[in-house]
Amino acid sequence: MIPVIGSETIRPFLNIEQLIPAAELAFQAISDGRAQSPVYVLHPNDLADIHVKSASLPGCPIFTVKMAGWSQILADRGEPASSGMIAVFDSKTCKPLAILQDDHLISDYRTAAAGAVVARLLAPQSARSALIVGTGTQARLQAEALLAVRAIKTFKIWGRDRAKASELCLSLESRLTGVSLQVVDDLPTAVAKADVIVTATGAKEPLIQADWLRPGHHITSVGSDDTTKCEIDPEILKDSEVFVDSKATALMYGATARALSANVLTEDAFTEIGSVISRESGNRKATTVACLSGLGVQDLTTVNAIWGELASAAIG
Repeated sequence: MIPVIGSETIRPFLNIEQLIPAAELAFQAISDGRAQSPVYVLHPNDLADIHVKSASLPGCPIFTVKMAGWSQILADRGEPASSGMIAVFDSKTCKPLAILQDDHLISDYRTAAAGAVVARLLAPQSARSALIVGTGTQARLQAEALLAVRAIKTFKIWGRDRAKASELCLSLESRLTGVSLQVVDDLPTAVAKADVIVTATGAKEPLIQADWLRPGHHITSVGSDDTTKCEIDPEILKDSEVFVDSKATALMYGATARALSANVLTEDAFTEIGSVISRESGNRKATTVACLSGLGVQDLTTVNAIWGELASAAIG
C-alpha cells in the first residue's frame, strides 16, 4: 500500500535556509532546459483555483505531481485557505512511492526559499527596511526568508484587512528577534520608504503603483501565478530590470503578461533568475522586479532534498 505522509511528519524537515540550494537548482534547471515542468491551472469556481504542477529532472531518482488548491471561501471562514498534496513516483519505474498530504506546506516553504534566492541576488545589500504586502502564510515566510539573506532591521506590514495585518505582525514578533515590526495603513508612503517590497497576495488588480517607486527599489511579486492575478502596476516593469522564474509562464501570468498585452515591454526584457544565479550582485541602480509564478520543478527539488528523511519517517 502506498504510504500517505501527513503534514505533521513533513513539517520538521522544512527549513527555509536549508532549502535555498534546492531552490537554486530548480531555477537553474528551468533556465538551462533540463526540467520538464508543465503547469495547468483550474478555476472550479470564481472563488477558488487549483494548480496542477508536475516535474522531472534527468538523474533525479523521483518525480512529482502536485495538486495545490486555494479557496476564498475557506479564507473568509478564517480557515487555512490553501490545501493540497504531492504524489511521488520512482523515476525508473514510474511506480508511485508516496502521497505527501502536506496541506501546501512544501509549496509554502519552497516559495519562501525561492524568495530568499531572489532577495540575495537582487535586493540591495544595504537594505535595512522592508514592506510586506499581504497577511497570509506566504507573507510571513517571505519576511523570514528576507531576513535570512539581508540584515533587515524594520518590517512594515500592510494588508487589505488591518486585523489580519496585526495578527501577522504579532506572529512575526514571536518568531523574529532584533527587528522592528509595524502595521501601516498608508501604502504609498510605506512603499516609498522601503528598500525592499514583497507582495504575497491573491490580488487581481495592482496594489503597487508605478509612481510610488524610486530607482534602486526591489520588488518581489510572489502572487504572479495565474491569468487572473496582478499585484503590481505593469507600468512598473517599463523602467525596471525584470526577472522571472520562467519566461514561458511570464508570458501567461501576472503583471508580466499584462505588460506584454499593453505593449509596455516585450518578452526579451525578461531575464530568467536561473541564468543569473552565479552573478550575485544586489547593488543594481535600477529598480528590480522579480515575478514568481512557481513551477513544479521547485516542488521536485524540495521533495528530493528531504526525501531520505521523509521515506525513513514513513517507514518508521
